Order: sequence, then structure tokens, then C-alpha cells
Amino acid sequence: MKNWQTRWDETINYLKAKFPGANLGEHIESLLPVKLRQEISKELSIGKNPGKDGEDDPGVKSTKEQRHALRGLLLCQRVYYSKIWAKKTFNPGNIVADEWMLPSGWKNTSQKFWGGKAEKDILEGIGMFVIDPTATLDDLVKVAKKGKPDGIGVLPGNFTLSRADKNTRGAAETCYNGVVGWLLQSGIVSMRWVMLDTSPNGSHSCAQLFGTGKAVWDGNTPFIVGTSVLPTVKAGHILHMWIDESGAAGWNGHWVVSNGDGTICGVNNGEIKPGLEEDGVALGPEVKKAYTNNGLLMGQWLGYGGKLWKSNENGRPVRDPNVYAHANLVQFNPLKFANRI
Repeated sequence: MKNWQTRWDETINYLKAKFPGANLGEHIESLLPVKLRQEISKELSIGKNPGKDGEDDPGVKSTKEQRHALRGLLLCQRVYYSKIWAKKTFNPGNIVADEWMLPSGWKNTSQKFWGGKAEKDILEGIGMFVIDPTATLDDLVKVAKKGKPDGIGVLPGNFTLSRADKNTRGAAETCYNGVVGWLLQSGIVSMRWVMLDTSPNGSHSCAQLFGTGKAVWDGNTPFIVGTSVLPTVKAGHILHMWIDESGAAGWNGHWVVSNGDGTICGVNNGEIKPGLEEDGVALGPEVKKAYTNNGLLMGQWLGYGGKLWKSNENGRPVRDPNVYAHANLVQFNPLKFANRI
């Protein structure tokens, strides 16, 4: 039977060997003091022929490489899904350790899915914890244009994610979750980045994950519909729009991916009817709330920019004829995220 140190060293060395240059094994060791390494190493004990029930299974004939891979994946999940690494915004500006992402039966949950799988398959699971160094902005656009996230489960603390997944995984009920799902699927970010804030909310969270970004339109400049022109935004850049009048509660606004030609990909959009115009400015083509891969940026932007939207006496949204909204549009190059990992 392996002692804790042997098991630990073999697992860390496996991660270093299989993901050279990714700073994975090295990063895990940097996070854990020796006493915690010893405790976690015991949790990585999986027996000689680990089956889906967490116990030796005579029907499973595993190889040494498979066992190394399974321990490596379990270690990544144990560290990055726990309060050792995971953070969450408890309320805007207050980021705390997330101690709720790693349930008590986490190991069994993971092993029920990964137990008995081939080493190459398990490596695809470990791959979710490192970025793809070859990923480009065009890759992000291709992923976003393919479709919205599958809506099955969420990304934080997900034990079944794999770089072999053909479609984007995770929740699709908010525009932000759609963007994060596409970023992860493209390989531009990893689950280590996602777990930096499992429930981001507000400008402080944004700065931690994305950096400060670059203004496309500054809120202090009125956007005059029919006269003002939005600058071109590069394909693959992330766009965030909001109005100052919404205050902290409305700062999250709307998040989309630029296609580089004046169109965007997004989920939970402002709906646009076919042929809709405002002051001679086309807002179409049709955009459905659930998902678009060719909606006009202008159509989404004018839900924020222009004269300030307000409710009339019947509760319907109308423009205030006398007041311009302080509408902001900021772009982020995801290849230059402040804490991309």
C-alpha cells in the first residue's frame, strides 16, 4: 500500500509530465502546506482497479496510467472546487472563500462518472483545469456561433466536464453565464479561472476576472440615435453594456461576444422583432431572448444607449424626450484577462 508521500509525489509528477508548461502540478503544490497535502493524499486512494463505486472492482482491469490520471483529476477537483481556491461574491465588493462547491460525497460523484474510463478520456477531464495555449479569438466566435450552453447543470463544481465535449456546457439563463460557457469551451480560460468567482456580481468581481477593459462608448457622452456611431469591435472581444442610472443593482447589464462585423452572439437578449427600427436605425435581424448568433450590436445597445428609458402611466417602456442615458459599453480582450489561467 502506498504511503501518502508516495501517492502525492506520483500524482503531482503525473500532472507535471502530462501538462508541461501549464503550471498545474506546481500550482497545486504552491497552494497546500505539507499537513494539508497529507490529508488530501489519503483522499486520493482509489485501490488497484477503481470502479464506479469507489472500491476495487474485479471487472475493471485498470492500468497504472489510468490510476495516475484518475488521481490527478480527483486532486484537481479536490483543490480547485474547494475553499482552498474557490471564491464567490457574497455581495458586491465582498468576495469570500466558497465552501459550498465541494459536497461531502464529491469523490463518489466524480468516480461514478470517471471510474473505469481510459487514460486519454480522463486527461480530457483534467484538461478543463488548464487553458489551451493555442486558443484564439476566432475559436471563441466559432464556439459562440455554434449554439448556447446546454443548460444542464452549472459550471462551478461540475465533476463531468471534459475538453472532449462537443457542445458548450453549463447554465444559459443569464447572458454572463453564456459568455463564460463559451470562454471555457474555447479553451481561452480554464475551470481554475471560473472558480476564481463562482457567483460574480458587480464591478469588483468583473475587475478580478476581466480587468478594466477599454471603453467603446463612455457614459458621459450622450448616444444620439441616428447620429452617433459605435466604433468597430474586434471579433472575439467580450462586450459589457449598462447604464449608470441603474445603480449597483443594474450594473451587471448585458454581456455578449462580438462577431467583428457589427453583430454579436448572446443569450438572455433584448428581443428584436424583424424589421424594427428607431429613428431610421435598423435594429434587426430578429433576435430571440434565448439566443442569437447574428443579432446587431446596435439592437442590444439601444436597450441602454440613447434617451433614457422609463415607464409611462401604463407601465410601458418609453424614451424620456429630455434626458439621455449615461450608457456605457466596454470591451475586453479575453486573451489579456487580468487573471487568465
